[in-house]
Amino acid sequence: MQYPYISIFPEGIDERTYFCDVDLKGQTVMEAYSRFIEAHQYTNANIYLSQQNKVHHYSADLMNYLEAKTKSTQEHILSWEKYSPHHLSNTEPDISVNEFWI
Repeated sequence: MQYPYISIFPEGIDERTYFCDVDLKGQTVMEAYSRFIEAHQYTNANIYLSQQNKVHHYSADLMNYLEAKTKSTQEHILSWEKYSPHHLSNTEPDISVNEFWI
């Protein structure tokens, strides 16, 4: 499964990925994957699973995708204007509910 390395957040919600045990339809895929692992061909095993559209696996591709989503979320939150409910002044400011005049 190829993961998109760009998150569409905050303009939209990213597609959800569900993880589950392999059903009978995916058994042949997992058997081929196991053969790669038993032969110590880890790169080939990862490439093979990445080409499968129905199999989601814990791999470097998934970790890179999660890292990209986290970075996108951090950048969005850091772009927010900082809010301070405290107002320091010698004259009475125009304040809203739950704000403080010091």
